[in-house]
Amino acid sequence: MTVDKRMPISARHETEGTKGRGRMKASRTDRIRESTRAKLIEAAERTMASKGVDATTIADITEAADVGTGSFYNHFKTKLELAEIIFRSHADDLYKVNMTIFESVEDPALAIAYIQKIFLTKAVRDPVWGWFVVHATSDLPQLSQIFGEGAADHIKRGQALGRFTPVNVDVAVRMILVVLTAGMHDLLLGGKPEEWADDIVGSLLQMLGVPADTATELGRTPLPAEFERMADRTFSAE
Repeated sequence: MTVDKRMPISARHETEGTKGRGRMKASRTDRIRESTRAKLIEAAERTMASKGVDATTIADITEAADVGTGSFYNHFKTKLELAEIIFRSHADDLYKVNMTIFESVEDPALAIAYIQKIFLTKAVRDPVWGWFVVHATSDLPQLSQIFGEGAADHIKRGQALGRFTPVNVDVAVRMILVVLTAGMHDLLLGGKPEEWADDIVGSLLQMLGVPADTATELGRTPLPAEFERMADRTFSAE
């Protein structure tokens, strides 16, 4: 808007002030909208982690987020859409870590061992995330396919290098996800020995054809410090 210089000074200031407030109002509206969306996502993850995806209602989410029910539909069409957004966000974070490990670790069996350890370790460090994944993969089995998208390629690479036996890759991915999710559930409940996660990893490597002694050794190989730090940086940015 062009201010007429012939207008009285007081009138020009009022016009310019109104214009400035208009810009600030639009910016503030955007910030409020993004803040509301973030509140809904955080509240949904916490509530679904506690109650499960199926049992959680939109009213539960908006109450936990302290926003009106109508605000939900300004951002999401359904509860399931929101659950998938949360799930994909975590899957994307894990995928970044996984690809870095596979690009830097020559042995595909050791790389998979590290990846599975990070998966299990994150559940213990972040119980909200862990319980959300446990409930989401149970209530919405189709979401587990998101985690499996990269796993199949990793197994095929190991087969091509002769590290894994030629098992049915789709079946192997499904079994790995089921076992890892069950392992997360047990770790979240507590009371399991310190080597529980290591034994899960070793058992899954045996399923892929790695000899028992080697699989056990790989399962108990400590996660390198640089991968620990990388995982912490990635997940803390959520």
